[in-house]
Amino acid sequence: MEPIIQIDKLNLYYETYHALKNVKLDIPEKAVTAFIGPSGCGKSTLLRTLNRMNDMIQGTRIEGSIQIGGTEIYGDDVHVEALRKKIGMVFQQANPFPKSIYDNIAYGPRLHGIRNKAELDVIVEQSLKQAVLWDEVKDYLKRSALSLSGGQQQRLCIARALAVQPDILLMDEATSALDPISTLKIEELVQELKSNYTIVMVTHNMHQAARVSGQTVFFLNGEVVESANTEVLFSTPSDARTEDYISGRFG
Repeated sequence: MEPIIQIDKLNLYYETYHALKNVKLDIPEKAVTAFIGPSGCGKSTLLRTLNRMNDMIQGTRIEGSIQIGGTEIYGDDVHVEALRKKIGMVFQQANPFPKSIYDNIAYGPRLHGIRNKAELDVIVEQSLKQAVLWDEVKDYLKRSALSLSGGQQQRLCIARALAVQPDILLMDEATSALDPISTLKIEELVQELKSNYTIVMVTHNMHQAARVSGQTVFFLNGEVVESANTEVLFSTPSDARTEDYISGRFG
C-alpha cells in the first residue's frame, strides 16, 4: 500500500528534552497503524505531530520532515486549521461538548461554513451512522451529550471527528478508559472505518494492536525500534527489544 504519511529524520524537542529521535516511518493509506511501546516512549508525541497539536506546547522545536499526501505539513504556507480539518483526533478521555448530541456533530461543519439545516441534518445522521451510534440516539438528538454512557460518548467523539470529512483519524488510547464491551464496539468500528480512512492509533494494549491493525510500530526511548506488518512483528520480530517488550520482559 502506498504511504499517505512519510516521516523522515524527525527530531522533536520540548525545551532541551529530546522526545523524538531521528524517526523515519511510512504510514499506509486506508489502513490501521498501531503505535505500541512503554509509557513515555514517544508514541503519543509522534501522533500529535501529525496534526500539529504539539504547536500548542511552548518550547517545542521540530527538525526533519513530515509529508502528508505529498505536502510538507510544517511548511510556512500550511494553514494549520485546514490541516486539522483533514486529520481528526480522538483522545483517551471522551470529551463531548456540553451541548446536545446534534450540536456536537454539527459543530465542526458549522465552523467550516455550513449553515443549511437540511445539509446539517444529513451530516449528523451520516456521521452517527458511521460511528454506529445512530440507532441508539436518533430519537434523542436534542438531549445533552453528557447524558450518554462513556462508550457512547467516545463513539460520539468519533462521529464528531468524521463530520468534517477528514482523510486521517488519529486515536490516542481511545479505548483505555472504557469497559470491555465498549472497547469491542470501537474496535469493530475501526475495522469498518479503515476502508475509507487512514487510522493511526496509540495503544498500550498489545492484544488490541494485534486484533485491529495491519501495521504495528514499536517505540522505545523516543525512537522507532521496529515497524512491520502486525502479524510479522508479533510472531517473528526482527529486533530483540521488540521481542522482549511483547513477551512482557519489560514495559
